[in-house]
Amino acid sequence: MKGTFSELNQLVKEESKGVHIYYNITDSQAYINNLVAYIQSGVEQGDSILVIESERILPQIKIELAKVLTAEQLKTIHTINNFDYYCSSGSFQPAVIFEHLGKTLEPFIENNIPFRIWAHVEWGEQEGIIPILEEFENEADRVVTEQGMYLVCAYDKERVPESLETKLMKCHKYALVNNEIVLSNLYHQD
Repeated sequence: MKGTFSELNQLVKEESKGVHIYYNITDSQAYINNLVAYIQSGVEQGDSILVIESERILPQIKIELAKVLTAEQLKTIHTINNFDYYCSSGSFQPAVIFEHLGKTLEPFIENNIPFRIWAHVEWGEQEGIIPILEEFENEADRVVTEQGMYLVCAYDKERVPESLETKLMKCHKYALVNNEIVLSNLYHQD
């Protein structure tokens, strides 16, 4: 796992316009290992980390992080419950989510604190969610590029039909596949 995110550290050096990575979660333990490695890698590079994650997974992550980071390093990790984050208005609404993100990131940006984001994207039952998620990820890609951010967007495989996965691969320049960060051959930047 650590090797995967040393690849990300190399991308950070090479990509001044940010890095947007799609991660299709197929194995929960590998997911936790990758998330911990991402956080550890970022902290070691001097970044603060914003983790948007489910409250069922956050306790596991905190246990694993306590094994590999110091108390001081743990202070650079900021967590948000992903359900509250994505569905605070009752449904998945990109405009509301990005407004919340702007407020969340404001202190980092104003104080020139380097940061990385890991977001586990989840949503409730919602009619027409695929085009909404595509709109959301296209906007996320635009923000990543404009702000020079580093963002991993994780999706649970069982909730992602093939048509959505294709759309997500078009919105992310990179994908985390088999513990390797690869270029998406479907990516297009508008």
